[in-house]
Amino acid sequence: MSKIEKEIKILDVDVELMKTKLEEIGAEYKGKKDQKIYVYDVPTLYYRYLEIRKLLKSKSSIIINANIKKLEVLLLEYQDLASEDDLSFIEKHFHLKSVEEILKRNTKEIIEFLDNSIVEKSFEKFMINENKWLRLRQSNHKVTLTSKHILEKNKTNIQNVLETEIEVSSLEEANLLLESLGITKRSYQEKIRYSYTYKSAEIEIDIWPLLRPYIEIECEDESIMNEIVELLNVKDKEIVSLNTEQLYKRIHIDVHSMSELKF
Repeated sequence: MSKIEKEIKILDVDVELMKTKLEEIGAEYKGKKDQKIYVYDVPTLYYRYLEIRKLLKSKSSIIINANIKKLEVLLLEYQDLASEDDLSFIEKHFHLKSVEEILKRNTKEIIEFLDNSIVEKSFEKFMINENKWLRLRQSNHKVTLTSKHILEKNKTNIQNVLETEIEVSSLEEANLLLESLGITKRSYQEKIRYSYTYKSAEIEIDIWPLLRPYIEIECEDESIMNEIVELLNVKDKEIVSLNTEQLYKRIHIDVHSMSELKF
Protein backbone atom coordinates (compact mmCIF):
# COMPACT_ATOMS: atom_id res chain seq x y z
CA MET A 1 0.00 0.00 0.00
CA SER A 2 1.31 3.46 -0.89
CA LYS A 3 2.04 5.94 1.85
CA ILE A 4 3.44 9.44 2.00
CA GLU A 5 6.41 9.83 4.33
CA LYS A 6 8.11 13.06 5.38
CA GLU A 7 11.91 13.10 5.18
CA ILE A 8 14.78 15.37 6.13
CA LYS A 9 18.53 14.88 6.01
CA ILE A 10 21.16 16.22 8.43
CA LEU A 11 24.39 16.56 6.48
CA ASP A 12 28.07 16.01 7.22
CA VAL A 13 27.76 14.15 10.51
CA ASP A 14 30.34 12.30 12.61
CA VAL A 15 29.08 8.70 12.54
CA GLU A 16 30.40 7.59 15.94
CA LEU A 17 29.25 10.79 17.66
CA MET A 18 25.75 10.42 16.20
CA LYS A 19 25.59 6.78 17.32
CA THR A 20 26.40 7.91 20.87
CA LYS A 21 23.82 10.71 20.78
CA LEU A 22 21.10 8.42 19.44
CA GLU A 23 21.81 5.95 22.24
CA GLU A 24 21.63 8.79 24.79
CA ILE A 25 18.19 9.96 23.63
CA GLY A 26 16.82 6.41 23.85
CA ALA A 27 16.67 5.53 20.17
CA GLU A 28 16.53 1.79 19.54
CA TYR A 29 19.39 0.40 17.47
CA LYS A 30 18.20 -1.86 14.64
CA GLY A 31 21.59 -2.86 13.31
CA LYS A 32 24.09 -2.22 10.54
CA LYS A 33 22.99 -2.92 6.97
CA ASP A 34 25.30 -3.47 4.03
CA GLN A 35 23.12 -2.55 1.08
CA LYS A 36 23.23 -3.48 -2.59
CA ILE A 37 20.88 -1.42 -4.74
CA TYR A 38 19.65 -1.59 -8.32
CA VAL A 39 17.98 1.59 -9.61
CA TYR A 40 15.51 1.57 -12.51
CA ASP A 41 14.01 4.52 -14.37
CA VAL A 42 10.24 4.59 -14.77
CA PRO A 43 9.18 4.98 -18.46
CA THR A 44 8.89 8.64 -19.46
CA LEU A 45 5.72 10.63 -18.83
CA TYR A 46 5.34 11.36 -22.52
CA TYR A 47 5.72 7.69 -23.50
CA ARG A 48 3.12 6.65 -20.92
CA TYR A 49 0.79 9.42 -22.09
CA LEU A 50 1.00 8.17 -25.70
CA GLU A 51 0.46 4.57 -24.65
CA ILE A 52 -2.58 5.38 -22.49
CA ARG A 53 -4.07 7.59 -25.20
CA LYS A 54 -3.81 4.77 -27.73
CA LEU A 55 -5.10 1.99 -25.46
CA LEU A 56 -8.13 3.99 -24.31
CA LYS A 57 -9.37 3.67 -27.91
CA SER A 58 -9.49 -0.12 -27.54
CA LYS A 59 -12.80 -1.97 -27.85
CA SER A 60 -11.97 -3.98 -24.71
CA SER A 61 -13.54 -2.65 -21.51
CA ILE A 62 -10.83 -4.42 -19.50
CA ILE A 63 -8.07 -2.55 -21.35
CA ILE A 64 -9.97 0.73 -21.07
CA ASN A 65 -10.52 0.36 -17.31
CA ALA A 66 -6.88 -0.62 -16.73
CA ASN A 67 -5.69 2.47 -18.59
CA ILE A 68 -8.04 4.79 -16.72
CA LYS A 69 -6.18 3.62 -13.58
CA LYS A 70 -2.85 4.25 -15.33
CA LEU A 71 -4.05 7.72 -16.27
CA GLU A 72 -4.90 8.45 -12.63
CA VAL A 73 -1.29 7.73 -11.63
CA LEU A 74 0.06 9.68 -14.61
CA LEU A 75 -1.98 12.79 -13.80
CA LEU A 76 -0.76 12.77 -10.19
CA GLU A 77 2.81 12.79 -11.49
CA TYR A 78 2.06 15.37 -14.20
CA GLN A 79 0.41 17.81 -11.79
CA ASP A 80 3.44 17.66 -9.53
CA LEU A 81 5.84 18.49 -12.38
CA ALA A 82 3.86 20.90 -14.58
CA SER A 83 4.08 24.64 -14.00
CA GLU A 84 1.15 26.43 -12.41
CA ASP A 85 0.70 28.44 -15.63
CA ASP A 86 0.40 25.27 -17.74
CA LEU A 87 -2.04 23.68 -15.32
CA SER A 88 -4.15 26.81 -15.11
CA PHE A 89 -4.28 27.15 -18.89
CA ILE A 90 -5.41 23.54 -19.40
CA GLU A 91 -7.97 23.75 -16.61
CA LYS A 92 -9.54 26.90 -18.07
CA HIS A 93 -9.49 25.55 -21.61
CA PHE A 94 -11.30 22.35 -20.64
CA HIS A 95 -13.46 23.89 -17.87
CA LEU A 96 -11.86 21.79 -15.13
CA LYS A 97 -11.39 22.66 -11.46
CA SER A 98 -8.23 20.54 -11.57
CA VAL A 99 -6.60 18.43 -14.30
CA GLU A 100 -7.48 15.19 -12.50
CA GLU A 101 -11.19 16.12 -12.72
CA ILE A 102 -11.08 14.84 -16.31
CA LEU A 103 -11.23 11.33 -14.80
CA LYS A 104 -14.87 11.97 -13.81
CA ARG A 105 -15.88 12.38 -17.45
CA ASN A 106 -16.78 9.59 -19.86
CA THR A 107 -14.18 7.75 -21.94
CA LYS A 108 -14.99 9.70 -25.13
CA GLU A 109 -14.34 13.03 -23.37
CA ILE A 110 -11.13 11.70 -21.79
CA ILE A 111 -9.85 10.63 -25.22
CA GLU A 112 -10.74 14.03 -26.68
CA PHE A 113 -8.80 15.64 -23.83
CA LEU A 114 -5.73 13.46 -24.44
CA ASP A 115 -5.95 13.94 -28.23
CA ASN A 116 -5.87 17.71 -27.89
CA SER A 117 -2.61 19.26 -29.13
CA ILE A 118 -2.45 21.56 -26.09
CA VAL A 119 -2.34 18.57 -23.76
CA GLU A 120 0.13 16.67 -25.92
CA LYS A 121 2.54 19.61 -26.07
CA SER A 122 2.38 19.94 -22.31
CA PHE A 123 3.18 16.23 -21.75
CA GLU A 124 5.87 16.30 -24.42
CA LYS A 125 7.99 18.46 -22.11
CA PHE A 126 8.49 15.61 -19.66
CA MET A 127 10.86 12.75 -20.30
CA ILE A 128 12.60 10.83 -17.50
CA ASN A 129 11.20 11.95 -14.16
CA GLU A 130 14.22 12.18 -11.88
CA ASN A 131 11.84 12.35 -8.92
CA LYS A 132 10.40 8.88 -9.52
CA TRP A 133 12.19 5.56 -9.78
CA LEU A 134 12.14 1.88 -8.86
CA ARG A 135 14.63 0.62 -6.30
CA LEU A 136 15.54 -3.04 -5.78
CA ARG A 137 17.56 -3.25 -2.56
CA GLN A 138 19.22 -5.94 -0.51
CA SER A 139 19.86 -4.98 3.13
CA ASN A 140 21.88 -7.82 4.61
CA HIS A 141 19.50 -10.72 3.86
CA LYS A 142 16.26 -8.77 3.30
CA VAL A 143 15.34 -7.81 -0.29
CA THR A 144 12.69 -5.19 -1.14
CA LEU A 145 11.31 -3.66 -4.33
CA THR A 146 10.18 -0.07 -3.89
CA SER A 147 8.55 2.60 -6.02
CA LYS A 148 9.65 6.05 -4.81
CA HIS A 149 8.07 9.31 -5.95
CA ILE A 150 9.33 12.58 -4.50
CA LEU A 151 6.58 15.19 -4.59
CA GLU A 152 8.03 18.60 -5.41
CA LYS A 153 4.97 20.73 -4.77
CA ASN A 154 4.67 21.07 -1.01
CA LYS A 155 4.60 24.11 1.24
CA THR A 156 7.27 23.05 3.76
CA ASN A 157 11.01 22.43 3.68
CA ILE A 158 10.36 18.77 4.49
CA GLN A 159 10.45 16.35 1.58
CA ASN A 160 7.23 14.41 0.89
CA VAL A 161 7.83 10.96 -0.61
CA LEU A 162 5.11 8.67 -1.98
CA GLU A 163 6.45 5.17 -1.42
CA THR A 164 5.17 1.67 -2.19
CA GLU A 165 7.25 -1.30 -1.07
CA ILE A 166 7.06 -5.09 -1.17
CA GLU A 167 9.47 -7.75 0.04
CA VAL A 168 10.85 -10.19 -2.54
CA SER A 169 12.84 -13.38 -2.13
CA SER A 170 15.88 -12.73 -4.34
CA LEU A 171 17.77 -9.68 -5.60
CA GLU A 172 18.91 -11.39 -8.79
CA GLU A 173 15.59 -13.12 -9.56
CA ALA A 174 13.67 -9.86 -9.07
CA ASN A 175 16.15 -8.09 -11.35
CA LEU A 176 15.68 -10.77 -14.02
CA LEU A 177 11.89 -10.42 -13.72
CA LEU A 178 12.05 -6.63 -14.19
CA GLU A 179 14.42 -6.92 -17.13
CA SER A 180 12.16 -9.52 -18.75
CA LEU A 181 9.43 -6.83 -18.63
CA GLY A 182 11.74 -4.37 -20.37
CA ILE A 183 12.60 -2.43 -17.19
CA THR A 184 16.40 -2.45 -17.36
CA LYS A 185 18.45 -1.23 -14.42
CA ARG A 186 20.11 2.15 -14.79
CA SER A 187 22.77 1.61 -12.15
CA TYR A 188 24.14 -0.49 -9.30
CA GLN A 189 24.87 1.23 -5.98
CA GLU A 190 26.26 0.32 -2.57
CA LYS A 191 25.93 1.98 0.81
CA ILE A 192 26.29 1.31 4.53
CA ARG A 193 23.40 2.13 6.85
CA TYR A 194 23.04 2.20 10.64
CA SER A 195 19.35 2.03 11.55
CA TYR A 196 17.50 3.32 14.62
CA THR A 197 13.90 3.97 15.63
CA TYR A 198 12.60 6.65 17.98
CA LYS A 199 8.87 6.74 18.70
CA SER A 200 7.27 6.46 15.22
CA ALA A 201 10.37 7.76 13.37
CA GLU A 202 12.98 5.81 11.45
CA ILE A 203 16.48 7.28 11.77
CA GLU A 204 19.26 6.17 9.44
CA ILE A 205 22.94 7.07 9.36
CA ASP A 206 23.86 6.62 5.70
CA ILE A 207 27.34 6.27 4.26
CA TRP A 208 27.62 6.50 0.46
CA PRO A 209 30.74 6.39 -1.73
CA LEU A 210 32.26 9.90 -2.21
CA LEU A 211 29.65 11.59 0.05
CA ARG A 212 30.04 12.77 3.63
CA PRO A 213 27.81 10.69 5.98
CA TYR A 214 24.36 12.05 6.74
CA ILE A 215 21.38 11.25 8.95
CA GLU A 216 17.98 10.69 7.37
CA ILE A 217 14.87 11.03 9.54
CA GLU A 218 11.65 9.61 8.13
CA CYS A 219 8.30 9.98 9.89
CA GLU A 220 4.67 10.88 9.25
CA ASP A 221 4.63 13.16 12.32
CA GLU A 222 6.54 16.39 11.73
CA SER A 223 6.61 17.23 15.46
CA ILE A 224 8.57 14.04 16.21
CA MET A 225 11.08 14.91 13.49
CA ASN A 226 11.57 18.34 15.07
CA GLU A 227 11.95 16.72 18.49
CA ILE A 228 14.73 14.44 17.21
CA VAL A 229 16.59 17.36 15.62
CA GLU A 230 16.37 19.23 18.93
CA LEU A 231 17.53 16.26 21.02
CA LEU A 232 20.50 15.56 18.73
CA ASN A 233 21.59 19.21 19.04
CA VAL A 234 22.56 19.54 15.39
CA LYS A 235 21.78 23.23 14.95
CA ASP A 236 25.25 23.74 13.47
CA LYS A 237 24.53 21.21 10.71
CA GLU A 238 22.79 21.82 7.40
CA ILE A 239 19.31 20.26 7.34
CA VAL A 240 17.89 19.70 3.86
CA SER A 241 15.02 18.05 1.99
CA LEU A 242 17.13 16.73 -0.88
CA ASN A 243 17.41 13.24 -2.29
CA THR A 244 20.77 11.48 -2.55
CA GLU A 245 21.09 12.23 -6.27
CA GLN A 246 20.78 15.95 -5.51
CA LEU A 247 23.49 15.66 -2.83
CA TYR A 248 25.83 14.13 -5.42
CA LYS A 249 25.02 16.99 -7.82
CA ARG A 250 26.27 19.39 -5.15
CA ILE A 251 29.73 17.87 -5.49
CA HIS A 252 29.45 17.82 -9.30
CA ILE A 253 28.74 14.10 -9.67
CA ASP A 254 25.90 13.02 -11.96
CA VAL A 255 24.82 9.60 -10.67
CA HIS A 256 22.62 9.19 -13.77
CA SER A 257 25.80 8.88 -15.78
CA MET A 258 27.36 6.25 -13.48
CA SER A 259 26.57 2.59 -14.03
CA GLU A 260 28.20 1.68 -10.70
CA LEU A 261 28.57 3.51 -7.41
CA LYS A 262 30.72 1.35 -5.12
CA PHE A 263 33.12 1.65 -2.21
